[in-house]
Amino acid sequence: MKKKYLQLLNPVKWMHANNLKKKDGKYDKSKSDLELNLYSKILKNDMLHYGYFEDTSIEPETISIKSIEEAQIKYAQNIVDLITDKEGFILDVGCGMGGLSAILTEQKFKVEALTPNKNQIRHIQNKYKTIPVHNCKFEDVAETKKYKTVINSESFQYINLEKGLKKINAITDPGAKWIITDYFRLHNDGINKSSHLLTDFIENIEKSNWKIVYQKDITPNILPMLRFLRLYVDRFIFPIKNFAFDKFRYKQGFWYHLTQELRDGIDYKITKEVASIDPVKFENEKKYMIFVLERK
Repeated sequence: MKKKYLQLLNPVKWMHANNLKKKDGKYDKSKSDLELNLYSKILKNDMLHYGYFEDTSIEPETISIKSIEEAQIKYAQNIVDLITDKEGFILDVGCGMGGLSAILTEQKFKVEALTPNKNQIRHIQNKYKTIPVHNCKFEDVAETKKYKTVINSESFQYINLEKGLKKINAITDPGAKWIITDYFRLHNDGINKSSHLLTDFIENIEKSNWKIVYQKDITPNILPMLRFLRLYVDRFIFPIKNFAFDKFRYKQGFWYHLTQELRDGIDYKITKEVASIDPVKFENEKKYMIFVLERK
């Protein structure tokens, strides 16, 4: 055991670790989102967004992985049903693993996918070879083509409002549709600050050359998935984490106390992430909306 500890004092090991760290480079979530990559290993329908549950009162204990995947497909089909131009080009912004683009392709739509995530690009190019993919952020997409429909399925929250409006005006003509499905914050309170303020979004749209022609609050339909996720965290993630920390404490007490700050950081990260899937907090702080905008 002492030999293992002495390895930590070996300068050669430190230099090797430092070189590996430099090789890894700086973590860019937009190019390599580890959380989304994890979800893609669990859910096998190539969809990373929430599911749309018709039965809003379903008990979380009765929800299965299969029912989640079916709810995700229903969510995607709801988007497809909102497309009015069946012939024009469609841009699927933040396409994830390509699930929605694949459904659109199967239904004979002319769709192009967009994602800056290298893992998602690789997956789509290997599995959906006929779907063109733009390897960039939405703000950087080439302005060489006009799209009749642009879709932001849970990707709008990552786009700057001003830059997003400027870009979409450059790749569409009057009459084009912009379908946005995402959650919006109702106020600035709360530990999780992801997504746009709903009031800011509506205010910016009203000032722009776009108008809202359809909107629907689907918060009740996505809450079952949040309840399932929270149940999973409470019954599996927290107990496993506490078990691991307790075992570490009794097996390696010295290192347990030495890594207190590291474990505090892990606890803070977990608390922040869990806040985003707390169904009560979500319902109080956010709305999950479907918007269809039309360019004037």
